Amino acid sequence: MTPAADDRPTAASPTPGQENAPGAGPADSGASQVDAPEGDRQGSPGSAPVGDPVRDPVRDPWREPMRAALAEAALAPETGDVPVGAVVVGPDGAVLGRGHNAREADGDPTAHAEILALRAAAHTLGRGDWRLTGCTLVVTLEPCTMCAGAAVLARVDRVVYGALDAKAGAAGSLWDALRDRRLNHRPEVINGVLAPECAALLTDFFRPTGPSPDTDFDPGPSLG
Repeated sequence: MTPAADDRPTAASPTPGQENAPGAGPADSGASQVDAPEGDRQGSPGSAPVGDPVRDPVRDPWREPMRAALAEAALAPETGDVPVGAVVVGPDGAVLGRGHNAREADGDPTAHAEILALRAAAHTLGRGDWRLTGCTLVVTLEPCTMCAGAAVLARVDRVVYGALDAKAGAAGSLWDALRDRRLNHRPEVINGVLAPECAALLTDFFRPTGPSPDTDFDPGPSLG
C-alpha cells in the first residue's frame, strides 16, 4: 500500500541560525546541533583536497550506527511503509533496539521507526526503568513531533539523524521540540549524518508515484 500524499516527507537544507528557531533554547542551554550536513563540508587549505571527505569528529562516530539504521529503513518498503529506520545505541556503543516504519504493516499510526526502536531498547535493558539515560537515538530522517517527544520522555542523551524533513521535522526544521527550553530534558542534536544516503532511500521510494512538487521528497542541494 502506498502512503497517502500528505504522509510524504520533504527535506530542506539546514538554515543558518536554526538553533534560534521558535521554541528552541539559547545557544548555551546545554543542547547543541550541528547544522551543516557532511556533504557540504569542503577541504581547507593545507588539509584534504577539495572534494575529499573531511574528518568530522562530531559526525564520524555515528556513521556506523546510521548504517545500521539505513539497513532497517531498507526493510520498510517490503510492506509499503516509508523507508525510515532507527536504532538506539547504548553508552558502550552496542545497539540496544532497532526499528523501521511499520504503520502499513501493523495498521498502527504510532509505529514509527523511532518509537519501535525506543521500545525495543527499553525491553533489551529489562531493568524495570523506562529511562534510556546514556543512550542515543539514531534515525535516518528528522523525527516528527511524536517521535521527538518520545525521545525527550525517554531521556535519551542525544538524537542523531540523517536527512532533514522540512514538512514535518521537529528537531530544528519545522519545530524544535528536542531543544525547547520549557521542557525538563533537552537531548543533544546532531544532524546530517550520511544525509545523502538517507535522502536517496526516500527519493527512490517516492519516485514511481510520478512528479509532484508539493509532496515528493526533495533532498535539497545540501543533501544531494
